[in-house]
Amino acid sequence: MTSRARLEAAVQGRKADRPAFGFWYHFRPLDWFPPALREEYCEERPDDLAIYVEQMPKATLEFWHRYRPDLLKVMHDAPYESSGIASAEDWRQLRRLGPTQGNFGAHLEVLRQIRAGLPNDVPMIETVFNAQYYANKLCGKRLSEHLRDHPEAVAEGISVIYDNLEAYAREAIKITDGIYFAVNGASEDTGDPDTYKRYFQERDRRLLESASSAPFNVLHLHGYGELYGELVADMPAAIYCWSDRASNLSLSQGSAMFKRCVMGGINEMRLPEYGRREIATEAADALHQETPYGFVLAPGCAVATDAPEDCLRAIGEIASELLSEEN
Repeated sequence: MTSRARLEAAVQGRKADRPAFGFWYHFRPLDWFPPALREEYCEERPDDLAIYVEQMPKATLEFWHRYRPDLLKVMHDAPYESSGIASAEDWRQLRRLGPTQGNFGAHLEVLRQIRAGLPNDVPMIETVFNAQYYANKLCGKRLSEHLRDHPEAVAEGISVIYDNLEAYAREAIKITDGIYFAVNGASEDTGDPDTYKRYFQERDRRLLESASSAPFNVLHLHGYGELYGELVADMPAAIYCWSDRASNLSLSQGSAMFKRCVMGGINEMRLPEYGRREIATEAADALHQETPYGFVLAPGCAVATDAPEDCLRAIGEIASELLSEEN
């Protein structure tokens, strides 16, 4: 089977020749990456963006050729185009960004180059973070404080960020097979349930709806410890992904809650210290959990950029050994 056929089978809850697999890491720590772009936000820097557009497709395609994941998740390592936020008025000054211009436009060009260099039968998806992630970064991780002191101003800014992200997502799915939508704010270590429901829940749903024509949209529930999965349980995504080995939600529990294909099974936090035996044990355990809506083998979140190559290669090798008859 091709990677695309394997992933189609997974999201439809059908058997394949083996489980589809994937994993990903950030490219920001690598030597070629422009230092000025390593922050989560910055104003447009044309010279640095030119380096990014030249090197990011090469690095991503080299990654795919080295490990051959069935699903290529492109890392959106280009920063959000904005200055930082210090006051209530700063939230009101956040501007609309053209989805094909500046930092967004540069990353769309990265996507086009990757797609051109990738076999057609390999699905690729683009990473899109939700507005909670960027809002918290823009104000120096003081979002809770700003929401308490200036709720109306912050809400205006959050709305602008969401408008920008929705417009970008619509452009991204013209090139890719979907988005990997990283939802922050719905776990004990990234936010509280009431704040998420008030400011982010419906706009997260709207963003996924705006990209719903793509076949392989992934909702990634980011966080560790207690996850508030019920807050995102009915959103329009083909695949749900979370850190099942480092949270309160197992793959089987998530499958029952979300009633979609689930992706995970490998502990990304401990992966760098694992040998083949530990990876195989977790993969086999994941495969034998009750996931009737489909399963993709993967770490629950990004792996360390410097994770041992042999360790990463083992994920695909072990996936090839896990025949569908075992599922």
